[in-house]
Amino acid sequence: MLSAFTQIVSQYGYVAVGVGCFFEGEIAVFAGMIAVHEHAMTIHGVFLAALVATFLGDNLWFQIGRLFGRTALIRRPHYRVKVMRVEYLVDRFGAPVMIGFRFFYGLRYVTPFVLASLGIASWRFAFYDAIAVFIWAVAISVAGYYLAGVAEQALAWIKHAEIGLLSTVGAATLITLIIVMIVRWWR
Repeated sequence: MLSAFTQIVSQYGYVAVGVGCFFEGEIAVFAGMIAVHEHAMTIHGVFLAALVATFLGDNLWFQIGRLFGRTALIRRPHYRVKVMRVEYLVDRFGAPVMIGFRFFYGLRYVTPFVLASLGIASWRFAFYDAIAVFIWAVAISVAGYYLAGVAEQALAWIKHAEIGLLSTVGAATLITLIIVMIVRWWR
């Protein structure tokens, strides 16, 4: 999956990172950072694409939640547990949930929808979401940059190890073949 996404990012650039952040932000940013290491993109461009697209995506889900709200959530019983969890967290912690939801796996896409259905004002959500998206984009961009560097080094090492392993297997096969031929010749 990452390999295919990396090819898409290298072909379509920042637009691919932005579109990817609508669906799976971490993978999109990581693929963008691989492109940064290959000098196909800049770290600032990937960061900015992730920041803008994620903010727009969250606010789009929020507005969809405002339009369809509770009706859409009631029709989907498999969201019931997630909705209840988000409602509990909002009641208990308030604003920190609006900032921290981006880091809750499994709740990140349903939270803006639920917040809108709870009647949170659009400006309030946008304010806290801007803070959350900035923190997220910085954290994921920095982590993605360093992980992409480590992955690049690991792949280079694997490539060298692969060549060494292939040479060793080839040499062992050749030696085995020579030994078998000598044993047969002595018989």
